[in-house]
Amino acid sequence: MEDRQLGDAGKLYPVNITRDGEGFKVNIGEDEHRVSYKEVKPGFLTLNVNDRIVKCNIATEGKQRHIFIGGNVYRFNRVEVGAGTADFGELPSNITSPISGKVTAIGAEEGHDIEEGHVIMTIEAMKMEYQIKAPYSGKIEAIHFKPGDQVDIGALLVEMEKGD
Repeated sequence: MEDRQLGDAGKLYPVNITRDGEGFKVNIGEDEHRVSYKEVKPGFLTLNVNDRIVKCNIATEGKQRHIFIGGNVYRFNRVEVGAGTADFGELPSNITSPISGKVTAIGAEEGHDIEEGHVIMTIEAMKMEYQIKAPYSGKIEAIHFKPGDQVDIGALLVEMEKGD
């Protein structure tokens, strides 16, 4: 059994993963999912989630895993077994890079308000483009890179103030 946190839409959710025959039982908050996977090549997986096929890739940064699915990035953090829901709070206002690569586009401006899901930045790595989207609605306080810049995994990309 593994306990983790899932970061999505400005919130952290408890995640519990247990082996279940050939696959896994994944509980995210109150929702339960049956998951199996096949590694296509290192870092690239085909998932079967509740009988739905999903392709994703995974990048690792220390104890954090960045999972790219359908243009979204989900961040998983390993936590101590037995952590209660009181240990889960809001995501920080800083957006870090889930991959190392080259910034190809900036889709927001400092001082402007943006909506959840807005593409703030695009990073190219291994001939693939990854969109860095706003995890929640808010105001862009600072963008630390411009097109053509190289970024490392974990680099601070954007500072954002969460909206109401």
